[in-house]
Amino acid sequence: MIGKEGATMTLWILFCRMSKDMDTLFTFYARDRHHAELKAEEILDWYGYERLDLKEYPGGFRMVWTHIPGVIEADAF
Repeated sequence: MIGKEGATMTLWILFCRMSKDMDTLFTFYARDRHHAELKAEEILDWYGYERLDLKEYPGGFRMVWTHIPGVIEADAF
């Protein structure tokens, strides 16, 4: 799908527990659930955090004064 005309990737957010007092999140784009799970596993392996949830955000995500688009062209990377 990557590199094909019109292919898109959707925003996913991985919610993690860093410690008993602090959580964090990681944002990334993936082609589908399987691709998102692979990326989430890479992040968890790298940081060693506890996984809380993995959610798809096709409508985008707004945090403070920033808007992260929900869908992008696959060849944007």
